Amino acid sequence: MRLLVITARYPIAEQPAAGVFVRRRLADDRLRSTVIAPSTLRSGWPRRYAGLLWRGLVARGRFDGVEGHFVLPSGVMALIVARVRRLPLVVVAHGSDVGVIARRHRLLGWLARRVLRGADLVIANSEHTRAQIRAMGVEAVIIPPGIELGQFAVLPRPRGRRVVYLGGADPAKGFTVARELADTLLGPGLRVVEPAEVPGILAAHDILLMPSHAEAFGLAAAEAIAAGRWVVASNVGGLREVVTDGVNGTLVSDGDYAAAIARVPDYDPLAVAATAARFAVEDQQHAMAAAWSSVLEARRR
Repeated sequence: MRLLVITARYPIAEQPAAGVFVRRRLADDRLRSTVIAPSTLRSGWPRRYAGLLWRGLVARGRFDGVEGHFVLPSGVMALIVARVRRLPLVVVAHGSDVGVIARRHRLLGWLARRVLRGADLVIANSEHTRAQIRAMGVEAVIIPPGIELGQFAVLPRPRGRRVVYLGGADPAKGFTVARELADTLLGPGLRVVEPAEVPGILAAHDILLMPSHAEAFGLAAAEAIAAGRWVVASNVGGLREVVTDGVNGTLVSDGDYAAAIARVPDYDPLAVAATAARFAVEDQQHAMAAAWSSVLEARRR
């Protein structure tokens, strides 16, 4: 299967971790993909997304379909390209596109609904995201993003309690809380972390802190669990679907993250990591392949 993939985020030198979940999804031997993504973030957004549209329209070769990642803004370009090239469209919603951007202005909400209704199939990364899509009058199929479980060796916990935060300086990720409680602060605006560094960083700590105000899925939480590390996270959004309270982490509803950290049990890293099998990227790839097969079969009828 050959796909033309249009995405607003994909790993580049400026942001090596941006859209890494898209790259993992496409690392499938059954696919030959041409990826249309921003090559730099230095240009303004009109030029950036006009470039995506143009490159999608002139991309050479035969394609079986268009896969758009993020309903907004790149989903608009994916819809136009699919229509012009007369190809089926599968759109993957990652959360903030339908939960935040689509709510900023009436026009953005209209564009989001147009993309969702114009797609042959809509994929949501969590039940939380699917509920937001359903509120726009469209049903979606849930296929969570995957992680490469083999990259995460389950090592003994460090002797002293060490808390790591990977959300960057974004207030919505709970940076103000993390600044007071975490031993290590990483992420955009602090220190950009290469994806290859994440397993070692997690192994050097015994708690991942995620005091996010909202989270559509919580990829960092899934990675911490795969590394056998306890997650202390907000009881919001998709984090409820990733973290099982009392089993591989603590879901905080009262805002008292300090108390939650103090109550972290003497957990077994192997027992925590055993709950991560459902996050395998191979499962995501198989599910996406099945979804595309159903779309193409429907088109042939």
